[in-house]
Amino acid sequence: MRTRIRCLLAASVLAVTAACGVGDQASAGTLTMTVWTSNEAQLALLDRLADDFAAEHDGADVRIQSVPQADYITKLSVRLAGGDPPDLGWLGAPDAVGMAASGQLADVGPALRADQGYRFDDFVPAAFTNWRDGEAVYGVPFSTSPFFVIYNKDLFAGASLPDPAELAARGQWTWERLAGLARELQPTLPGGGFVFQSNEGSVYGPLSVSWPTLDPLLRAHGAGFYDPASKECTLDSPGAERAIGELHRMAFVDGTAVPPGAQADFYAGNAALTITQLSRLSQLDGATFEWGVAPLPGGPGGQPHVTGQAGLVVFEQARNRELATEFLRFLTSERGVRELAQFYPPARRSVLADAEGISAGSALPPEAFETILVPSITEGHTFQYPRAWPEIKTTAQPLFDELWSPAADVPGVLRRLCDAVDPLLRQAG
Repeated sequence: MRTRIRCLLAASVLAVTAACGVGDQASAGTLTMTVWTSNEAQLALLDRLADDFAAEHDGADVRIQSVPQADYITKLSVRLAGGDPPDLGWLGAPDAVGMAASGQLADVGPALRADQGYRFDDFVPAAFTNWRDGEAVYGVPFSTSPFFVIYNKDLFAGASLPDPAELAARGQWTWERLAGLARELQPTLPGGGFVFQSNEGSVYGPLSVSWPTLDPLLRAHGAGFYDPASKECTLDSPGAERAIGELHRMAFVDGTAVPPGAQADFYAGNAALTITQLSRLSQLDGATFEWGVAPLPGGPGGQPHVTGQAGLVVFEQARNRELATEFLRFLTSERGVRELAQFYPPARRSVLADAEGISAGSALPPEAFETILVPSITEGHTFQYPRAWPEIKTTAQPLFDELWSPAADVPGVLRRLCDAVDPLLRQAG
């Protein structure tokens, strides 16, 4: 009978070792996998999948270690630096790119390609944007979660304004139309309310949390942060200037977007719409207003479909790297992804084709499954993080901060921003 440990990693390295059995993970048949979920149903599923894997690999002992998300990267980095790594674990795309560039992730590509039944071509085209470098594969996405708009239907109806989902169905849901509707809607809102709240209300904060708003805004205007082919910053393009300028006007001229320093919470009913993901919809349980969903607004650059990703990786220092790669292959096979789709939006076409099997999207209204969830994943893009993203974030952050003041020279700041990050993009290779 194998032993499995599921634990919350404690604050100190000594507590981690004691609580999670780090010191005794060198056994040839023992695997440790770190995750950031504390959801009991999700952990129960991972436990069951670990049991199934063990049944196929005699003597395997898989230990699922749950780390609070806020501490996840810090604690993982301590373990990697201390030579006490887990065998495999979850990573967000930007962290995975940085760790792959520094040699901390194993290339699982050869093992996955050797299994003809694994079927790489079953994944949607953009699935491996941040998980491959040439032929090397440094992780496999287990969750590909679309960004979309949720809105307060009562507020739009009360002001006799068009419903965003109906506008989207007619191809009229754009940032320009949103800005116009916001000017009409704002005077009808209760005191202290705003029309537009950015994703997580954090567009003025660190790039890691503001980018889910900025990336689709730029894409809708035919712009982006940089050109991956030329390794050049493109934030000084006319499209980027229009995109950032539009948001700047909403915050500081129209007064319709939540400005820096102000507080608004869509889920509490004092913002009319926001950008979100499936995992946030649980916050609407018990909402006192009727809400709806719409795609991300489009623009001159077309209709953006943007996703965020988390992937499963094997660490280069893993004591049981071969067995860890087998477990990764098991969890991200069609069978594994179909099971995980109870909670995590899948990137395999075969699983997406089975609408009834994707419980991860069950909080969406039924009509939004085919109009938002599936096309967002199959046609969507994820921001391609450059290899030097940690250094670029540090350099770019003060300049992004300059944008969010009433008198900001938006074109001038964007030009200086590109001047600052271009050398880092070129050095990234």
